[in-house]
Amino acid sequence: MSDAKAAMRARVRAAVAALTPQERRAAASRLTGALWQGEGPLAGLADAGGVLLGYMALADEIDPRPAMRAWQEAGGRVAVPVTNWAARQMQAAVVGSLDDDAFERRDHGVLEPRNGRAAAAEDLAAVLVPGVAFDASGGRLGRGAGFYDRYLDTVACPTIGVCFVQQLVERVVREPHDVEVAVVIGG
Repeated sequence: MSDAKAAMRARVRAAVAALTPQERRAAASRLTGALWQGEGPLAGLADAGGVLLGYMALADEIDPRPAMRAWQEAGGRVAVPVTNWAARQMQAAVVGSLDDDAFERRDHGVLEPRNGRAAAAEDLAAVLVPGVAFDASGGRLGRGAGFYDRYLDTVACPTIGVCFVQQLVERVVREPHDVEVAVVIGG
């Protein structure tokens, strides 16, 4: 099964690598619109001041910061993951700013907040979940370390897979420990 996952990761990553900076920005804008407009999965959730767990995008991930800023403007708070690589765990850290200087590059090139306050899973109103590939039924292919699979098992809020349309596949290769997301939005 891991060979099939590796092949899918390579194929999708090549498609994403071919995107221009302009195409990436346009995709992030489309993603924000899809998350917020009409009956988008974030519409109305920020009003109660809840916490949206987003993430700081790596080079091959769609940038969710425009959607996260919209959440802040609607009165909600945002958080990003902080990882413990030794324990293979992550937690949410509420941040006041999404500006680059509020973050530093840590293990494996992941941007994490210089300062942040831990948020309990029950405080989350929604989670934006990155991945290498997604399918329409919520199947998600991650990077292989299992951080999100373990974390998503602890939350009861909506989980939203976010990606470039190039990351949407017919069917994600799954194993029993892989956790699905509730909805997938491609930008």
